[in-house]
Amino acid sequence: MENRSDRTLDRVGAASGIAAVILLLALIMATPALRPPNHSITEITRSTQQNADGILRGAYMGMLFSGALLLFGAALAARLRRAEGLAGGWWLVALAGIAGTAVGIVSNALVITFVRAVGHGAAGDALWLGYPSGPDGVLIAVPLAVFLLGAGLGARASGMFPRWLAWLAVALAAMFIVGAGGVMGDEVDGGILGAGLVLGYAGLLVWIVGSSVSMLRRPASLRPA
Repeated sequence: MENRSDRTLDRVGAASGIAAVILLLALIMATPALRPPNHSITEITRSTQQNADGILRGAYMGMLFSGALLLFGAALAARLRRAEGLAGGWWLVALAGIAGTAVGIVSNALVITFVRAVGHGAAGDALWLGYPSGPDGVLIAVPLAVFLLGAGLGARASGMFPRWLAWLAVALAAMFIVGAGGVMGDEVDGGILGAGLVLGYAGLLVWIVGSSVSMLRRPASLRPA
């Protein structure tokens, strides 16, 4: 049986997961972004000056998304630890992966630095030094894959989540690994490999919602690991 503290942690984790989904959707749909690097630095600078407030708002929301994702992942890893007992170690893989997603804050910091530099009159090719690496979300793709692999295989072994959620996590881990390879091409969206990143994030939204609901409805200790 879970104690009250465990259930509180599950509820906080589930709420953080739903918050992460809402923030990511808001980032995609409601905030402007820096122009992609297939535009000249002059065009990127002009667009940044015109949309500075919105871009900075998006960077702040991105940091909130990273925080919500970290809290969700940590709560899920703790739940997995309880479900696995002393015999399993997938929770540690999941915890290491979700901790690695903190690198996403670096991407938002680069955006803020770029906007501030433009606002203070910086111009020309020197601005490329502070331009964030793309495609969007690529910095946290591999840490997310590690997290999802640990969560998926751990949930499969322990019965913590329904089987479809466990297998979806493993499939998404593969998509993020493939999608991260988009940085090797010349296309600003990652090209064919970048499509894996898009599918990965779309599936991640579904997986987080499903996992959050399961954390609220199902006890952690379903069967021995």
